Amino acid sequence: MEALYGDSLMKVSIITATYNSESTLKACLDSVANQTALANIEHIIVDGRSKDATLALVNQYPHVSTIVSEKDRGIYHAFNRGVALATGDLVYFLNSDDCFYDSRVIADVLSAISNEHQYYLGSVLCQDEKTGKSYFTLQNDSNQNSRRPCHQGFFCRRELFERFGLFNECFSIAADMYFMKKVLRHTTGFVTERVVAKFSLEGMSSSSDNRVAMMRQHAIIDELLDGDDSQQELSEKLALQMHNSNDLKQLLLNVLDDKFNLRQWAKKKIAIFGTRELSQALSLLAQQQQLEVLCYVVSNPEHIPPGVAFPLVAISELGTMPVDLVINCIEGKHEAEISAKIRQVAPAVQVVSWRAFCQPNGVIQN
Repeated sequence: MEALYGDSLMKVSIITATYNSESTLKACLDSVANQTALANIEHIIVDGRSKDATLALVNQYPHVSTIVSEKDRGIYHAFNRGVALATGDLVYFLNSDDCFYDSRVIADVLSAISNEHQYYLGSVLCQDEKTGKSYFTLQNDSNQNSRRPCHQGFFCRRELFERFGLFNECFSIAADMYFMKKVLRHTTGFVTERVVAKFSLEGMSSSSDNRVAMMRQHAIIDELLDGDDSQQELSEKLALQMHNSNDLKQLLLNVLDDKFNLRQWAKKKIAIFGTRELSQALSLLAQQQQLEVLCYVVSNPEHIPPGVAFPLVAISELGTMPVDLVINCIEGKHEAEISAKIRQVAPAVQVVSWRAFCQPNGVIQN
């Protein structure tokens, strides 16, 4: 039976992005084809010009209303193409390796959503077929700003993409989170524990490297939502995040390959600016090479995490210390500002960025 919204039939545009998805796509397509409210569904396949039998498989399903196959810049570019093609009242994104939880999902969503609702947010069953582990995402947190919704449980009005914009491709792995959190903060929706979909933990966002990237991008998203950054500022933050990540990986490789060598400073008295993980790691590495680390240098000695092993010196007092070298462990945009301030306070002290240890050949650039 077709669902009604006001005086017209409601339609859901389901967008599935594919690329060489032959091995996982059948379950996804079957779960859509088996919906009791199939007449209310517009299923759009946005393919990245697959080289396997993905499109041949899609063509076996008569319910699929639109198929496009062109090279794209990634999944969010594909999603945005799907939004441009969508004509439904609601828009939903179902990955090629995910599927609906049961045959009544769309019918129940259409029955629950009403005039005042701009979105529907349900639960998702997350499964790892390799380990057999699974869990349900929960939506019962009353603070919607702290929610981290899963897009497989999220339906929204199509016009919200006009209001909030398409998926921002600056986010390589969390553009959906950025969009959804904007919607949750600024509109009213229907939130339920009804399970909407089964989400495979084998996908792009589930590897260990990608989970780290996602956590970092989530932190930027929370900062953006609390502020008013421009598109240029967002691009700069993400570029810095990527740069830092690559430098940290190279630093780790240098340590593992025994290319991390501080012995050129064996007779120097060293201070390290900062107290966080990178600073503590570099202080331990320096100690392993029998260097003399005197202290950590900080901007404000009152805000220091517990467990710091060395004395703390305010940057304003650095000129009174017998320090020859400061290693600056700031990862953010204030790194150059901090280095300049150290040189101003203690002109005789040599300042070296932690990035100096990130050269592929292990050579320290002074």
